[in-house]
Amino acid sequence: MPSTESRVAERASARGFTLVELMVVVTIVGILAAIGLVSYRKYVMHSKTAEVPAMFMNIKIAEEAYKDEKFRYLGPSGTTLSAYYPANTKPGQQKMNFAGVGTGQGDWQTLAVQSSAPVLFVYACAAGLSSDGVPSLSPDIPVGNWPATMASPWYVVKAKADLRGDGVYTYFGTSSFSGDLYSAND
Repeated sequence: MPSTESRVAERASARGFTLVELMVVVTIVGILAAIGLVSYRKYVMHSKTAEVPAMFMNIKIAEEAYKDEKFRYLGPSGTTLSAYYPANTKPGQQKMNFAGVGTGQGDWQTLAVQSSAPVLFVYACAAGLSSDGVPSLSPDIPVGNWPATMASPWYVVKAKADLRGDGVYTYFGTSSFSGDLYSAND
């Protein structure tokens, strides 16, 4: 027959977890879930913005090819960054086709910029000669030391989308005179 001490030890081990132990486990699981959710959201947001560098490269290639032929850049949005393509009242909420060829979208058709997949962002591209003022990326994208004029032809590209659906736009920008990729609210 087992001793009294061994029976007490058996009953103590058969009781299970205490409430404090369960609360600690639930808290740890909750913290890990929160970290995972934040990481997942960052991953999703990064995947949505990955199209911008690729589109900027497509626009740069098209602009350089146009300049080789015409000795100037082409501004599908004119000399300002206010006319976006493709036209969409809520960019970032639905994907749109970006087909610069055969779309009837003026200079975007002439520039022949294409995307291999539908895009979330809308794009504006302004261009000018050395006598034209360079449009600023501000106030949407704060950039220090942005030139007001250039000594040679130039182009500036800007992209925007409301990726979170909260009315706050994410912006990206670049230019022919800077290899930098500027961003705001990303």
